[in-house]
Amino acid sequence: MKIAIISDIHQTDYWRKVIDQKDDFDKIIFLGDEFDSWDNRWPFQMENAQDIITFKKNCTDKVDLCWSNHAISYYLEERCSGYQSGHAAVIKDFYKTNEDLFNPVYVYDDWIFSHAGVSVQWMKRCGISELSEINQLFKSRPSFFRWIGPNDFGNNSNEGPLWIRPEALTNNYVMNYNQVAGHTEYEEPNIIRKNNLTFVFSDTHDHNYLTIIDTSANTARFENLQ
Repeated sequence: MKIAIISDIHQTDYWRKVIDQKDDFDKIIFLGDEFDSWDNRWPFQMENAQDIITFKKNCTDKVDLCWSNHAISYYLEERCSGYQSGHAAVIKDFYKTNEDLFNPVYVYDDWIFSHAGVSVQWMKRCGISELSEINQLFKSRPSFFRWIGPNDFGNNSNEGPLWIRPEALTNNYVMNYNQVAGHTEYEEPNIIRKNNLTFVFSDTHDHNYLTIIDTSANTARFENLQ
């Protein structure tokens, strides 16, 4: 499969440049964080998020949306960094209204796609052994996807797929699966290879890169959308 990854949004609209390329991909996966930015422009921020929902609904089978820590911040009133108290009610309503369109994890071939990554330790804590159980767990027990701690940065293998950081993930990964995540900002997208597996961290400070995964060739390449 040829899969386009749109990393953390945070109000940016570079994703719109992918609309005209949609027929080039088997899947387009948004890794989340539709809200919260340094300047928090309104109503632009909500309009941008609503347009992502429209894109999903117009391309239902092609576009996947991921739950993320800034989404759960409103959905479960977690209040992570950048929480917008003045807009919290309408953002929560946005996620409640569209919750059936989001999942924490998508798996295609031997690749896992999520906002932050899936660790074996977190799966054990949740009492699940199969990746296929994760999305159903969110529907039945969303509290399992809260931030755990005690590390303030989330660099702890107990953290779930909305919170874990790259170091903890690459030290406690799911065997036999490559992973693609956002969540942690780099100057440019970062690739870590370990034990013949590939870990792609696609988020950047400006949230401006498109990541393209070829699951059959096990390759990743990046396109600057600015």
